[in-house]
Amino acid sequence: MDDLSWMYRRLMDNRLHLEYIVDVRRFINFAFLIDKKCITGKNKCPYMRCKNKKFLKEDDIYKHQLNKAFLLCFENWIVHEKPCVIEPMLVRPS
Repeated sequence: MDDLSWMYRRLMDNRLHLEYIVDVRRFINFAFLIDKKCITGKNKCPYMRCKNKKFLKEDDIYKHQLNKAFLLCFENWIVHEKPCVIEPMLVRPS
């Protein structure tokens, strides 16, 4: 799961992007697979309001991510030790 840019391409033409739906499931499966502490069947939810602090069941995390957005800079995992760099938004003059 190297390229995580799909995390911020949730909607296309006001509908869920197919790539997003598939990759959310793959991401959650991967997260539960690599987390050896996940013996309770719960893992941290990366939804903006959960802030990666609430532990939820796999299906609940999936529902959150389909209906909501990932935390900003979530693609920069701490374990990867990548810095979070936010590109400045270009604002067009009105």
